[in-house]
Amino acid sequence: MAKKDKLLTGTLLVTLVIMLSKGVGFVRDIVTTAYFGRTMANDAYVSAYSLFYLPVLLFNSCISATLIPLYSDERAQKGLDKANRFASNAINLFAIASILVSVVMIALTGPIVGLVYNGFDAEKAALTAKLTRIMTAALVFNVTSISLASLLNAMEKYIAAQLTGFPLSICVMIACFAFSGKMGIEAVAWGVFAANICQLLVLLPFLRGGFKYSLHVDAKDEKIRRLVILALPALLSMGISELNHMIDHALASTLPGGTMTSLTSAYRLVTFLQGIMIVPLTTIMFSKMSKRVAEKDDRGALQMLLKSMTTLAVVVLPVVAIGAIMASDVIQFAYQRGAFTMEDVAATAGVLAFYVIGIPAFGMRDFLSRMFHALKDTKTPFKVACVVVATNIVLNFILRALMGANGLALATSVAGYTGATIMLILLRKRFGRLGFKEVAKELIKIVIATAACAVVCFVMNRVLPAADSTIRVFVRLAISAAASGVVYLICCVVLRVRSLTGLLASLKRR
Repeated sequence: MAKKDKLLTGTLLVTLVIMLSKGVGFVRDIVTTAYFGRTMANDAYVSAYSLFYLPVLLFNSCISATLIPLYSDERAQKGLDKANRFASNAINLFAIASILVSVVMIALTGPIVGLVYNGFDAEKAALTAKLTRIMTAALVFNVTSISLASLLNAMEKYIAAQLTGFPLSICVMIACFAFSGKMGIEAVAWGVFAANICQLLVLLPFLRGGFKYSLHVDAKDEKIRRLVILALPALLSMGISELNHMIDHALASTLPGGTMTSLTSAYRLVTFLQGIMIVPLTTIMFSKMSKRVAEKDDRGALQMLLKSMTTLAVVVLPVVAIGAIMASDVIQFAYQRGAFTMEDVAATAGVLAFYVIGIPAFGMRDFLSRMFHALKDTKTPFKVACVVVATNIVLNFILRALMGANGLALATSVAGYTGATIMLILLRKRFGRLGFKEVAKELIKIVIATAACAVVCFVMNRVLPAADSTIRVFVRLAISAAASGVVYLICCVVLRVRSLTGLLASLKRR
């Protein structure tokens, strides 16, 4: 019981910090959209940020998927000193690699922008290239922060890694408030540059007492070779959602102006929901599963995975139902101010609805990927990720022609469910009996309760009068969500959904 309470406490603390971080990030998005709206400048910025974030995504994928389990193994088998030496070596090599990547990207920014965003005119392409160079210059700081955050997670210091979101939000907002008048959107790019440095500074104090850094560089180290073997397949599998979003951006470059901003604004809300509902659980469970595997308890890790999946479903599904039905109100509440007009709300709401329905798939796929990574199997998630990307691209071309930007979002969600389904099948093939029948029964009950929640939300959306101000939109959302949520809770109690009653009982004990 004590272990369960400790796990719950850790999850709740991480959730609290993430909620605060995402809340500040939400304010940041409100500020940037209010200052720049769905303009050419904002399109250029979100496009440049996607290009800058691609190497960040790839480094993050291979570092987070490999450093935690390998560090845990080294510490369990050879002690803290050897584990610290290995971690220092990995951090140094990743930093060197990031410097090389940034030099190449800065030198080839123009051709890269022309290749990825071939629908941009000369002015938008030139601005995108300029903003990309500014942000890419700080890549080494970002990658080093990722390495240190993964190391701190392996040391079960989960809070530290979640604090890195605050510098980005604060620096970008300061850039908008203080410098955008003279520098325009370029100020925001410099805000991102400064944030990458600040993120690293935030993490350094948390390393005291558990990690001793050394200037050790040895690319021939056997453990590093093992890391590279594991990391290469993980490059794609861990960052699949962000990569699909970037593909959406590339294909949206031929759509009307402002589409890029709509895609990004909607996707930021989706990542906000993922951050407060999914990230805390996956962050902690990955470290726990890696330790179970290091202790040769694969079945124990599997049980943790299944329990996490039902917990995910009971929390996420009603939120998804309400978010999809009330998408227009959510966008209006979040962004309609300043340069972001009601017309922009209408263009963005559909994108949000089709992205939101994919959240359960994105979460389940992340859980399953981390299970394979804990087992030191990065090839399986990589192969599945290739299928997901291929599916997304094919569906993008088909649905873009039929539905425009909404089709790009729907393609990403459908590809997400495809990947999650394939990974479940492969996991069953690996373990034989998963004990999934009991989980399936629980999921059916949750789906029934969610359906009732959706019906009530749909009715409330039709009955309540339209709102023309932020306060009235908030009231409309609050009433609809409250009524739908009460019905959902009643249905869960009547159907005896154990994952919800267990979660509530655990919270009551705290």
